[in-house]
Amino acid sequence: MSLLRHPRLPEGEVTHVLASGEFPWLAEALERRGVTVMATLRDSRLPGPVQFHPDLQTCPLPDKQMFVLKNSPLQPALKALGFSLRETEREPAGTYPGDALCGCFPWGPWLVGNPKAIDRAIAQEAQKQGFQPLPVRQGYSACSVALVDGESAITADRGMFQALRTKGFAVLLIRPGHIALPGYDTGFIGGCCGKLAPDKLAFAGALSSHPDGERMREFLHSRCVAPVELREGPLVDVGGILPLRER
Repeated sequence: MSLLRHPRLPEGEVTHVLASGEFPWLAEALERRGVTVMATLRDSRLPGPVQFHPDLQTCPLPDKQMFVLKNSPLQPALKALGFSLRETEREPAGTYPGDALCGCFPWGPWLVGNPKAIDRAIAQEAQKQGFQPLPVRQGYSACSVALVDGESAITADRGMFQALRTKGFAVLLIRPGHIALPGYDTGFIGGCCGKLAPDKLAFAGALSSHPDGERMREFLHSRCVAPVELREGPLVDVGGILPLRER
């Protein structure tokens, strides 16, 4: 087993993930599929509805690098898996943009995110690794994009859709809404899924609950990726399912 070379995009079967500790059913569904779950802990510095969200608590980069929020309680467990950890320069806050310090994501040669939200330590390390900034308005960039493979994704954010398309990525634009996130009007598509293998994308809920569910299913099929629905019912934004190790 090894850590992923490419953040969020496994090259083999995923053995370990980081997932929200708020939803016992999520860990149970993943573990039934042979995946070991590292559960997030509540970070009370973040807004109430997203205090367990992995995509706001961490930002993985290549070469075993992982950023966590300053003074994050996740550090011992992630170090034990072999990650080289760095903390954000700033403390998170309970309002935007202070809750989106880790909200960017690397994809191809780009670091995608809102420069006003990205923590400076993450931006500097990404630049050092050779990533070019791809600025977008969406501060919750990692939450808003479901990476399908190294060249394709799904999003409901039109600005993100346009920015990624200009760089040659294949992107399916879906209707916003129709994803549960208690405490907010809606959640994000990236927040309700994560890769379990190169050809498997797990969803916290059923695609049929979304009006564009069939379009998403067809798009995934066109990319030779199968949806894995972890339970029946509405899609739920759980802060993403972050693959950590693979075989």
